[in-house]
Amino acid sequence: MSMMSGAQAFDEGSDSWILQLIVFPLAAAAAGIVSLLLKQRKRASAQGRHPNSYDIDQEPEQPR
Repeated sequence: MSMMSGAQAFDEGSDSWILQLIVFPLAAAAAGIVSLLLKQRKRASAQGRHPNSYDIDQEPEQPR
C-alpha cells in the first residue's frame, strides 16, 4: 500500500515519496538485521557459558 501511495506522491510532485520509497524500507531492513545480530550474539554468548552443550548435528566425542 505504501509503495502505491509513494508512487502517487512522486507523480504529484510531493517530496514525501523519498521517505516512503527509500528511507522507511531501509530503516525497516536495518532494524531487522540488528535484531538478527542481537539474537545471534545472545545465542553465541549462551553457548560460551555452557561449553558442554552440543549442537543438534554434532555427536559427543567417544573416549578411545
